[in-house]
Amino acid sequence: MSNKKILDEFPDVIQANEDLTQKQKDVLIASIRLFAEQGYANTSTRQIAEAAHQSEGTMFKHFKSKANILRAALEPIIHEIIPDVEAEFKRETLTHPAANLHEFLDFFVRNRMAFAANNQDAIKVFFSELLYNETLRTEFIETARQELIAAFKDTILLLQKNKVIIDWPFNEIFRYMIAVVVGYILDRYVLFPNRAWDDDVEAGYLVAELEKVLQP
Repeated sequence: MSNKKILDEFPDVIQANEDLTQKQKDVLIASIRLFAEQGYANTSTRQIAEAAHQSEGTMFKHFKSKANILRAALEPIIHEIIPDVEAEFKRETLTHPAANLHEFLDFFVRNRMAFAANNQDAIKVFFSELLYNETLRTEFIETARQELIAAFKDTILLLQKNKVIIDWPFNEIFRYMIAVVVGYILDRYVLFPNRAWDDDVEAGYLVAELEKVLQP
């Protein structure tokens, strides 16, 4: 199962960006950690500046506002880290061939659930901005869509060839599968995180729901 952590990769990606000054890098690395720990709304610019070991005035010269800091932090996650994460998923998919529809759906659901559990801090940061920022949301959806399509389109087409999944256009199958899994992740980690969740039971429900619709 996928065990990459988005926020663990973030400092290295930021440090490798030659277009940023070291002070800008320090702000972004400090801010994303604080946003994940405390939430975007509960993190003050003063806290970010202190964690980055600089004054608020210096920080604002570069970013102008807390919202701009978050947007600048999300850009490399969307364009560099997410593709790397999905490339890992593609490698796992290729090494886990599906013998039937249930096996494929069970792997897909549990793999994405494990990834979400391992990255719930990043998910909370993402949704605080992506829900309200149309530009970033569009960029994220398009990037994630391209990477996920590359990750398992061949598997879907093979299952269709073997007549073990419904003969819908790939985009329809993709959209339905993503909607079901993302709906769970949103409930689990953003809307109702304190509910008594049994993830193994939830995985069974998700697989059953997908299998009922996608069987030929």
